[in-house]
Amino acid sequence: MRLLFTFLFGILFLVANAQFINKGDLTIQSGTTLYINGLDITNDNGTTYTWSNNGSLIFKGDNFTNNGTMDAAATGSTEFSGTNQQTINGSSVAYFHNLNINNANNSVLQQSFVDTDNMTVSDGSQDFDYKVATDKSLTVNDVLTTNGDIRLMGTSQLIQTHTGATSNSGSNFIWIDQQGTTNQYYYNYWSAPVNQGGTWKMMYLRDGAQGDDNLKSNYPQVQIVDNSNATSDLPPQTAHPVYLNAQWVYAFKNDLDNSYQGWTNNHIKHNGTVVPGEGYTMKGPGVDQNLNAANGSSTTDYNSWTFSGIANDGDYTLTIDPGNDYLIGNPYPSALDADQFIKDNVSAANSGNNANDIFNGNLYFWQHTGGNDHWGSHYQGGYATYNLTGGTPATSWNGGGALAGAKTPERYVPVGQGFFVWSETTNDGGNILFNNSQRKFETEGANSVFIRPAALTNIRIGLNTPQNYHRQLLLGVRTNTTNGVDVAWDGPNFDYDYAGAEMSWLIDGRKFVIQAVPSISTDSRFPLKIEVSADDMVEFTLDAVENLPAGITNLYIYDSFDDSYHQISDIDSFEIFLNTGTYDDRFELVFEDRSANNTEELQLQNISAYFNTNTKEIVIKNSKQQLINKARLFALTGQQILSEKLDTDATEIRIPAQITTGVYLLKVISDDKVYTTKMLIK
Repeated sequence: MRLLFTFLFGILFLVANAQFINKGDLTIQSGTTLYINGLDITNDNGTTYTWSNNGSLIFKGDNFTNNGTMDAAATGSTEFSGTNQQTINGSSVAYFHNLNINNANNSVLQQSFVDTDNMTVSDGSQDFDYKVATDKSLTVNDVLTTNGDIRLMGTSQLIQTHTGATSNSGSNFIWIDQQGTTNQYYYNYWSAPVNQGGTWKMMYLRDGAQGDDNLKSNYPQVQIVDNSNATSDLPPQTAHPVYLNAQWVYAFKNDLDNSYQGWTNNHIKHNGTVVPGEGYTMKGPGVDQNLNAANGSSTTDYNSWTFSGIANDGDYTLTIDPGNDYLIGNPYPSALDADQFIKDNVSAANSGNNANDIFNGNLYFWQHTGGNDHWGSHYQGGYATYNLTGGTPATSWNGGGALAGAKTPERYVPVGQGFFVWSETTNDGGNILFNNSQRKFETEGANSVFIRPAALTNIRIGLNTPQNYHRQLLLGVRTNTTNGVDVAWDGPNFDYDYAGAEMSWLIDGRKFVIQAVPSISTDSRFPLKIEVSADDMVEFTLDAVENLPAGITNLYIYDSFDDSYHQISDIDSFEIFLNTGTYDDRFELVFEDRSANNTEELQLQNISAYFNTNTKEIVIKNSKQQLINKARLFALTGQQILSEKLDTDATEIRIPAQITTGVYLLKVISDDKVYTTKMLIK
């Protein structure tokens, strides 16, 4: 056996504080075993030279730092088998072929990025034999054997890249955290990144709020309350582990869209099972990690729930039938690339990789943000939507100064996140596909924001209701789409209930929250469907806009009732009183005010009006406090019914009017500008 060091203008340093620093090429030949004992090893060879291990390198109680270049194609093995804690760190990715963790007395701590083809962890005296520091990833390209425990600390993740079925085995587990709501009345949708015996049960979940990354005993299994009285709260809690209510654990496995029976058929509670890729619901413990009451306005993230088990890995399939919904989720202990997942499940005709459209190419994320009891009729929430065009938040409401529930889903689905998919009757159904190519190391926060190419146009319009609800729609310009329905690019509205009013794009007679089109111009018109459950004011807004095409400077809501255009770009919005009902041929988003081409009257903006049948008054809303000189009401025959001199800038103007039922024309006049609207009096 011999050790071969090859130097190409490199220097080998042995310094007084027991460190070995490589500055050049280092090659360990096949068949050679090198023991390192009493020396910390640093590879500091930059990008010119290469560290290549084709033999066997054994660290006996020493640390390894990689600040340079390692040969990712080398075929040797590296073992850490010391008696003290050992670390792998450095500024560059450490590449290994076979990585063996066999430290009998202490943990090996990974403080940098590690990429290995195969990894075996043996069980030593410490509870966690291998620990990955937060914000770092461990990549195993093929076989992972966990006969010892791996602790994925903080936001660290495990990536596996091989194709086919799982390559994981072993008698011990990986341990990974995720945060959920503290509120015992709010649902989160979950999926498990690990399994025990091939399935997952909620009773396996651990309370990691007091975990210290060292002792398993600090991650006790949650306590279960199976409270059959659905209106009852959890018992008072003063110690860990905390209680969870099994009554609120449901799955939804390939059942009819919007079917209540789909939930009752899958009331899995704490001991029912889900397989990798399936999702389930769970409510919070009602306390924070310090055991303070944490319901209602004090709701926070519970830090943290800890999953322990064999890491999910490789290919998984779930069967969905046409017309059905399936509550699924990210099955892996890493982020899931939603774009890749969608493409793997839609046809090539829709920019995908599949022979068929398995589902409609949208992911639906439940956001529960109101209703502080267990009565389903009191729940407040909705579904955020993500597809290849982008994401829209769930309908949200003003919870006292800020819109709640307005999280917009991005490209990377976090660890443990559940979501619905919908195989509409226009889709084929079939096997939902998960695989390792969909995995990505992305932590929650700024790094998980999908960075779009700069040229893409995105327009987000909103609707505010008197109940303080806010619905947002996304219009995206994507050159590979059509003006019809595009699977995976257009997002059907998944909400069936709404408070006050609802807004959707109207495409081929169906409701959507995301619409992709190949182009827009000043001639483009996009129909809107407005549903109103109570007579009242609604407000159209422009929430955000990116990269408007040349020639388009303003956005308007067109109202066909009186052939009027209302600007919503810049700081403008459009308020209007609507009676209860459905409006699917009245409002459109347009990009040019055609009324300016058809009349010499200058249009008075930011004015709305309606007739209050209870008080018998014409009500004029003047949110911008413009000076209003007069108001005139005409019958459709042209006869003037009422003329009122006003000269006021009040935000609300009321004019008594004893008039009969019918349709009238109201003109609100300010100097040389006029607001004109038709008024229906019933």
